[in-house]
Amino acid sequence: MMLRYLRQSMPGRVIGLLILALGIVNATTVYIFFEERSRAVRQSQMEDLVSRSAAMERLLGETPVALHQQMLNSVTSNRFRFAIEVDAAASLAELTAPDHPLYQRLTSLSKTTPGEARLFISPRYYWCYSWVQNLLRPNLLFDPAGGGLPLATVSLQRPDGLWLNAVLLSPTNLPSWIGPLLVALALFALTVIVVVLIVRHVTAPLAALTQAADRIGRGETTEAIAEQGPEDVRHTMRAFNRMRERLERFVRNRTQMMAAISHDLRTPLTSLRLHAEFLPSGPERDKMLCILGEMQGMIDATLAFTREDSVQEDSRTVDLAALTGSLCDDLQALGLAISYDDSQRIPFLCRPGSLRRALSNLIENACHYGGSAEVEIRQDTHQLQILVRDSGPGIAPADLERVFDPFVRLESSRNRDTGGIGLGLAIARSIAHAHGGEIHLRNRSAGGLEVELQLPRS
Repeated sequence: MMLRYLRQSMPGRVIGLLILALGIVNATTVYIFFEERSRAVRQSQMEDLVSRSAAMERLLGETPVALHQQMLNSVTSNRFRFAIEVDAAASLAELTAPDHPLYQRLTSLSKTTPGEARLFISPRYYWCYSWVQNLLRPNLLFDPAGGGLPLATVSLQRPDGLWLNAVLLSPTNLPSWIGPLLVALALFALTVIVVVLIVRHVTAPLAALTQAADRIGRGETTEAIAEQGPEDVRHTMRAFNRMRERLERFVRNRTQMMAAISHDLRTPLTSLRLHAEFLPSGPERDKMLCILGEMQGMIDATLAFTREDSVQEDSRTVDLAALTGSLCDDLQALGLAISYDDSQRIPFLCRPGSLRRALSNLIENACHYGGSAEVEIRQDTHQLQILVRDSGPGIAPADLERVFDPFVRLESSRNRDTGGIGLGLAIARSIAHAHGGEIHLRNRSAGGLEVELQLPRS
């Protein structure tokens, strides 16, 4: 869920990019600081190791052999370890270059010849090289011997052929990067929390804008959203409020104009019908009354179409499967052949009266012109699909979209509720659009027509 939020939402992407950038900067800063500090400390400690080794060599040469072990024990600590051994602890394959400043210091302080003095510094702890070594050979475990890890080794050959080995050890047997890593992780977690809070605060107005746009898409009446947030976000919200006012004014004026025209036409139409009724009986009178009846049907259908836009039904959550099943039961009681499985439960936020009317138009069309209707509801994460199938002749591919235009009539698309005027599918699509959905028609390969009503999930 969190990864999808970071990938798909604008606040999530901003948060992700900021976390990535700040994480890289934070890790780099901590690493540079740690390496510089550690380098200075190690340099001082290794200089101390060289000085102690040379001083111990001189003292051993001036002290009886019986006291050598006691002297070595007295200078050995958790950080420095001194011992006289048969072999040199610093191998020839890992020696420091002769021109190294520490090696030059060792040979200048020691009485041994350059060939008898050896210095080994672990490459793991060099600046600009240590991170490569740590990646290739990380110290992830405790040292098996229970002591620290060797940082540098000095081996000085004594006159008796034995070697004085001095080793500088790390202060702990844990990897040296554990402490800085924990500090970096703590700082990074704090940075992430701060970034999330800042981004959510800055983008909070966009969430209100998204919700308002979604409500308008479903045909709901919305209030003007508060203009808050950064200046560019306030400009966007102000433009959205102006657009909302213009859309509502346009729809209101259009529906009022259509309703007024249709209503005003009833008066002269009624007058014409009265005059026709007083005409002598005959074919002309019957034809005139038939034409007046068609005109009356067109006016009634137009009023119904505009009423659907002008009347705002309150939205509420209903069981879409139960609503569809109730409609199918009512139509079956009227003698229509309908099959539907209402075993599932689908909560859906809608205007139930409007949606029921749209489904009624679609199912009655299927029964009237296809003989029967098969109704099915499908659902996924993003949308609901109500499928109405029939076994009729279908519709020509060129007319699959044209039948949604008002007053377009095909032989297989008349709806009895509108008197064959051609507004049934137009009203159904208008209702679907008001819910943020869509209606599609397609001919079935086995014969018949399939109507798909798509509704977005809340």
